[in-house]
Amino acid sequence: MARQLKDNQMRTLRFIYDYIKSNDRAPATKEIAKGLGISMSAAYERIHHLCGQGNLTRPATGQYGRHLALTSKGILACEGE
Repeated sequence: MARQLKDNQMRTLRFIYDYIKSNDRAPATKEIAKGLGISMSAAYERIHHLCGQGNLTRPATGQYGRHLALTSKGILACEGE
């Protein structure tokens, strides 16, 4: 059985999902932090955990910016909510 997301992880995933649907591009980490009212380090940590759980993907180390993408698992988590 898949591990359920914590509330803060689900809010982060939902924010990214909604942002992509509205803007046709992924939010920058700074926009995630601002939109959720959290620090940049907290945003990085949440992204890291969501990637580790298979809900998000991001480019290889050294590439930053708007390169987050939801996986099918992440989309299903948002749409099945």
